[in-house]
Amino acid sequence: MIDVTERRWKIGELAAAAGLTVRTLHHFDQIGLLRPAERSAAGHRLYTGDDVRRLYQIVALRELRMPLGQIAGSLDGDGGDLRAAIEQQLDQVERQLTLNHTLHRRLQALQRALREAREPSIDQLLEAMEAMMQAKNLTDEQFARLKRRHVEVGDEGFARWRQRMADLADRVVDHAERGTDPADPAVQELAQEWFETVTEMTGDDRSVLSALYAKIDRQGPEAATKGLLTALGWEYLKRAFAVGFGSVR
Repeated sequence: MIDVTERRWKIGELAAAAGLTVRTLHHFDQIGLLRPAERSAAGHRLYTGDDVRRLYQIVALRELRMPLGQIAGSLDGDGGDLRAAIEQQLDQVERQLTLNHTLHRRLQALQRALREAREPSIDQLLEAMEAMMQAKNLTDEQFARLKRRHVEVGDEGFARWRQRMADLADRVVDHAERGTDPADPAVQELAQEWFETVTEMTGDDRSVLSALYAKIDRQGPEAATKGLLTALGWEYLKRAFAVGFGSVR
């Protein structure tokens, strides 16, 4: 029995609260992953508390890099896929902890050398720099340039970029799940839009762009982009890049 006193969320409200796009929720509805329990008199989607709880699980599983095709089975089945996804995520986190632990030890060694009023050895400095690059893909200089770019456009400008990237990511996944050939002109146009947006975000700094892409490959797209880009979408986008979009303009 439906509780008529329970709060309902319109699709725009729920999308904003979850950090998703309306297009993403439309897509979830179309593939049967999250179908709103109710409709308004005008036919608009209305989400209940149960829908919100299911969406939370979906978002959590996306963070664990589980393909959308497997999420429904995990939510409605015995949880086997969920356990596997958690184990995979734990492995990834443990690898990152190992890298950070290595960096911590090497920085401590440099600190001890300085406290003892002696210069760290060249090998120590090189090892520390290597550990820093393993623990994070952006150098301090690259991070500073990216931060300056953020300041230039302000929070609103950065939010617009992220929303544009989210919309593009949704379109990428849509093509990937429909099996569109990455060489298709529509996909190539989409890849061009992605490249131009990221180039604008990074101030056309190719070294920063390269470091960001390396971070996505190392951490996984879900973790590196905070859920904006899925593993399926990233692999498909790389295939579109490989085909090349130089002739679409």
